[in-house]
Amino acid sequence: MNEEKKSIRKSPSMFQKVKKTLRQKSRDSNKPKKAGSKASDRSKSDIPSKFLRGRKGKKSDRTKSNRNPTGKKVIPRECNTSRSTSRESDQKSRLEHFVRSIDLEEDGDPILGTPDLLRRKKKKGKRGKERREKDKKELSKEGPGEEKAGTPRSKQKAKSWLGMEAAVSFFNKNNDIQKIRNEYHFLDSLTCSKTTESFDANTARNREGSPKIYDENRVKLNRPGHEDVNYINASFIKMKSFGHKIIVAQLPQLENESFVEDFWHMIYQEQITLVYLLVPEKALKNTSITLFKEEHGAYQYTGKMFINNRRAEVLGDPKEYTIEVLPEGNSDSVMCQVNHHATWEHLQQPPKYRPIIKMIHQFLSEKQVQNANICVVSVFGCGRACSFIGALYAISQLNQGIEPNICDIMRDIQQQRPKATESFAQYSGVYAIVLDYIVRKRGSKRDPINREINRFIDELTDISPAVSPINEKNQY
Repeated sequence: MNEEKKSIRKSPSMFQKVKKTLRQKSRDSNKPKKAGSKASDRSKSDIPSKFLRGRKGKKSDRTKSNRNPTGKKVIPRECNTSRSTSRESDQKSRLEHFVRSIDLEEDGDPILGTPDLLRRKKKKGKRGKERREKDKKELSKEGPGEEKAGTPRSKQKAKSWLGMEAAVSFFNKNNDIQKIRNEYHFLDSLTCSKTTESFDANTARNREGSPKIYDENRVKLNRPGHEDVNYINASFIKMKSFGHKIIVAQLPQLENESFVEDFWHMIYQEQITLVYLLVPEKALKNTSITLFKEEHGAYQYTGKMFINNRRAEVLGDPKEYTIEVLPEGNSDSVMCQVNHHATWEHLQQPPKYRPIIKMIHQFLSEKQVQNANICVVSVFGCGRACSFIGALYAISQLNQGIEPNICDIMRDIQQQRPKATESFAQYSGVYAIVLDYIVRKRGSKRDPINREINRFIDELTDISPAVSPINEKNQY
């Protein structure tokens, strides 16, 4: 048994056989051929088949039978002998080159292919090394916590929401309905000694039952020839670290054309490019004058204002319109996007939070509206409009990683616009909108925290169902 093992170990390797054969081949090719020499009569089977694949294939083509399947003899076509001789000489030169390269080396690993294949493998190996070095350099530039998209070894990590920690902390501090009720009672008890002279002097231009507005931050119209009348029921709202112009306005009384003209003049004067119209359909229908034409391509003249509908998408919620506003005698119009959400009833929460979140998300994410001046319109320009602004500002803080305080936000708004929260249902609705946004940003419905948030949202919704009827007259 031991002798057999020794014999196996001493037996020459495949690589050594190839070397020996190829050396002998090169020596024989250099010597002049003799008739009947053993080198010339050596069988080609001694040379490994992998080095003679091309030659064998050609020989088999030339030695094919000259008879067709019917048995008749076929006269062969003339073949180009110059091509075959050139190919054979190329193969001989390749073999000689390979033999010289072998002679320079000692015994090594077995060869798995021809020299051409070896060169290709070396090139591929170099390219792979270069790519790996390139990836390492790029990763080192980006830092240890980042990965570049498109790299072969890793996929780009999804960006985590900046407000994740602030959102969880916000829910943990505000998951008690009694706490939210106490906050509402605190806001309802606040008083302000600011003057309201302009409101008192223009009662005809205010809707019946609308809360007073303050003089210091009201919008003043600038119309040549109408300096005596510069009043409109609209107020500027300033929020800390919020670089947008915000106006809260009541829906103009559609029975009077001059009031509608005042509204569109304010939009043009303040360069408002985004209007959120939070009024039911019944407040806009069955009136002698329309706020704007809802059909695409339709237009109207309201006083000296040209109002043209350039785009109308009415299938979704909210409905979206692009309205061109142009005063008489001017050539530069204002293109204003109007989002109309019609299902939020007076003193109630919105029946669905998704349309509200859609409008807020659009404002905070889309580049074409990120620098927009906005006007939020409700029937009286207080409860629904101010609740929408409160939710928008709270969500913008979350996106910056700041934990919002709803009570402080609504107090700041109420100091600029009276009756910013008209009912406990509306105030709790601000919490519900923000919490629903948090659930959507967190993603997974099976997440235990999301389940707890959804349960609490259901409790907030049950405080005052959005479908409950309102018995007050002329309230929208």
